[in-house]
Amino acid sequence: MCALAAPIARADEYPSRPIRLVVPYAAGGAGDVIARLVAEHVSKRLGQPIIADNRPGAATVLAASQVARSAPDGYTLLFGTLAHSLNATLQTKLPFDPVNDFEFIGKVGQVSFLLVTKPRLPVNDLRGLVALMQKQPGKLTFGSAGVGSPMHLGGELLKHLSNTDAVHVPYKGESAALTDLLGGQLDFMLCTTTTCASRVKDGTLKALAVTSPQRSPVAPSIPTTAEAGIPGFQVYTWVFLASPKGTPSTVVDRLQRALNEVLANPQFKQRALAIGFETNPHTSPAALKSMVQSEILKWRPIIKASGMESN
Repeated sequence: MCALAAPIARADEYPSRPIRLVVPYAAGGAGDVIARLVAEHVSKRLGQPIIADNRPGAATVLAASQVARSAPDGYTLLFGTLAHSLNATLQTKLPFDPVNDFEFIGKVGQVSFLLVTKPRLPVNDLRGLVALMQKQPGKLTFGSAGVGSPMHLGGELLKHLSNTDAVHVPYKGESAALTDLLGGQLDFMLCTTTTCASRVKDGTLKALAVTSPQRSPVAPSIPTTAEAGIPGFQVYTWVFLASPKGTPSTVVDRLQRALNEVLANPQFKQRALAIGFETNPHTSPAALKSMVQSEILKWRPIIKASGMESN
């Protein structure tokens, strides 16, 4: 009986030492800033430091691989993003199963995108853009932060839903694409709300819609894509916490409770919103796992149709 009780006692005492949070992005970037904010607040609830370990590379596959191979004891966590679901199709030879090799803890929140156009494009709403794309198939151009990025896939999704075409122009990052959009070399793009909301406000860009399920608190006057007439056109970068498969349920529950306490904290919400991050009101492992699976299914036909799969 003592031998059987020992693992349970250790799980109940969790955590008893620092926790490593594997971040798939370089230090100092937007993803890293959000990860460290989450780590700071969750660590206060757990009573142990959460140390960010930046492991960029291979479109987040390197970080996820390290977590999948780690001991399932709750001391190595993954700061995951939408890329985790996208890689299920983008990367045909993943060294892990994106669903079955992890215990999902909870969704933290999301970063919304605005669909913006150059000021002189002769459209005033989302339906007008679609009509112009249908009238001039393959003539309009849209920029992105790179092939396979959410911005790129958002443009592909719009093409799919509107049954038309536009030319994708990839850049090395959002800022480079935005520079050409402002210069009139591009017609439209998806842009993070924090980056482009001020440009919309001063009139240097036109915003047609926000591509998240609800209006963004960063730009509350801009309609959602559903309100603008295309309800299926949703793309946003969401982030979550996960641990290796086999992590004890008591440990996962402890992490989930701590995360939900953080998400309900007004100070955390305010600090997150200041950097353009919209927090989730409540989260659960089951809901997150379902979301990861549904996003894989949502994006698989879009990725396959665009020919972005790698070997």
